[in-house]
Amino acid sequence: MGGSDADPHYGEAEEASGMAIRLSPGTTAEHTIDIKVELYRSVLWSLAASGLARAMGRHNAGQGGILSFHRIYRPKPQEFGFQALSVAPDSFRRVVQTLIDRDYCFLTMSALAERLRNPEPPPGKFVCLTFDDGFVDNYSEAFAICRELGVPMAVYLVSGFVRREFPMWGIGLEEAIVANDALEFTWEGKELKLDARTMSRKRQAYLTVASLLVLAQPRNIERLCAELGARYGIDFMALSDRNALTPAMIREMHASGLVEFGAHSVRHAYLSRLEDSEARWEITQSKRDCETLIGAEIRHFAYPYGDSGSVGTREAAICRELGFLTAVTTESNTIFPSDRDRLLNLPRLTYNGYFQNTPLLDLLLSGTLPRLRRGLRG
Repeated sequence: MGGSDADPHYGEAEEASGMAIRLSPGTTAEHTIDIKVELYRSVLWSLAASGLARAMGRHNAGQGGILSFHRIYRPKPQEFGFQALSVAPDSFRRVVQTLIDRDYCFLTMSALAERLRNPEPPPGKFVCLTFDDGFVDNYSEAFAICRELGVPMAVYLVSGFVRREFPMWGIGLEEAIVANDALEFTWEGKELKLDARTMSRKRQAYLTVASLLVLAQPRNIERLCAELGARYGIDFMALSDRNALTPAMIREMHASGLVEFGAHSVRHAYLSRLEDSEARWEITQSKRDCETLIGAEIRHFAYPYGDSGSVGTREAAICRELGFLTAVTTESNTIFPSDRDRLLNLPRLTYNGYFQNTPLLDLLLSGTLPRLRRGLRG
């Protein structure tokens, strides 16, 4: 779930190259994405070879960065929504080991807030490792690697997912599309039918439906999941149960002292599209739910989707009233001393799975990609 124009990936699959993977009229999703991914990977290698990161890093690297991940997982080809959101375990291990070898200081979000408030922070670069949603591989893979290497991590929980009260809809949607030659459903009173006979058309069907669900009211997401479940024999909640962290995993991670948990709403709703009372409930209830799960105060929040279209002054004001210490967005940037003035709107650097095993890490932490992205948008 991505930007204000409804990035169709499930989760905040931000465009780590600074360029969005969008569908072009008259082309298939699979063809378009494959071409653009290869193009962007080539661009990343070219940027690294040019030495631009070294030059731009002097002014754009700041003090460090908050890296954003979702899944440490190797998705199957038909898992359309998780390609950008998934980083293979061996790739993630290389990222962490590289940062260790380069003497980065690994911070929790609480330690980051303390550092930003310090007028004379300690020397050296820092990094925060953050994970959104609460996928089971945050425990089986990410936590296992971080525990072995002795580095902290932060996990932002969608409480409806981990409490088994709201479906991880992307997983069931993929299963319905992969198993059938067409997807039929009702949306806004209309009967729709999408062709899914080939892998390319299946991917297109997934992107079409996901683009609707990203911006949908949570009740409409639940309704569609119930309809697809009944029509195609798919248990959305059972799939969610297998793919979400369990309370026991969460307690073990918290007890380790290496994992700091934050809230990420109840239903991963596009907050700006909700009425005031419902937006407040999403943030407030997720804090309460997560505090019940871990038995400790939750002081950090991640805005669902996190782009400028999904979060604004209203959401930040709610977080301030609830006493959150920090809140993170998906604005792409490194961290500077001036960010002490916006602890409830902190930027992050999304490590996009499409571009793993490229110079992506250097281009993000040097500030090169965020700076180029701002320049292109400007």
